[in-house]
Amino acid sequence: MAFPEDMTGNGFLRFYARYRGMKGEGRMKELLERFELDARGKVKKMSKGMKQKVGIVAAFMHDPAVLVLDEPTSGLDPLMQNRFIELVLEEKQRGKTILMSSHMFEEVERTCHRVGIIRAGRMVAVDSVDTLKAAQVKRYVVTLDSEEAAAQFAAEGLQVERQDRTQVTVLVQNNIQDMIAAMHKYPVTNITAPGQSLEEVFLQYYGGGEA
Repeated sequence: MAFPEDMTGNGFLRFYARYRGMKGEGRMKELLERFELDARGKVKKMSKGMKQKVGIVAAFMHDPAVLVLDEPTSGLDPLMQNRFIELVLEEKQRGKTILMSSHMFEEVERTCHRVGIIRAGRMVAVDSVDTLKAAQVKRYVVTLDSEEAAAQFAAEGLQVERQDRTQVTVLVQNNIQDMIAAMHKYPVTNITAPGQSLEEVFLQYYGGGEA
């Protein structure tokens, strides 16, 4: 959001409130308190984080049905990022539609119902976070009872990411049956499937190519 640098934060917010036809300042004051923002100073003297807070207050204070936000937490500290996430979740509960562009993967994962991934100017995937995760390569960590057994298991022709003593990390795209068949031949003591983050899904779409 572009700000008139010679205005104070409060002056800008009141100007924007009049432009939006707001009748009172209750919601504005509530958001200022929530984000611990003293907006009495000139915008041009504010830090990036303070300007970001002014933008968030301006975006939410007039209670819009639809919000379009571009990197909304850029410049915010972790505490304020978490307060922003709480605000978005509250607005979702109230039935608001929020479109958000962000490279903060935890933020997206915690707030968004559907996610789109853009690569080279094209939308390459659009779905729920859970569905996007399920469609990608899975990582399994298989533990065997000896390093010798682990080495033999790793040589079974599976897509092995790495071997660390008795543990073998296997990547599975679609068919898990080959890994299961190989496991039946060896003394497996444990198998885990670490959860995949949205960032890992994103990197799989971007891997090996130009962003």
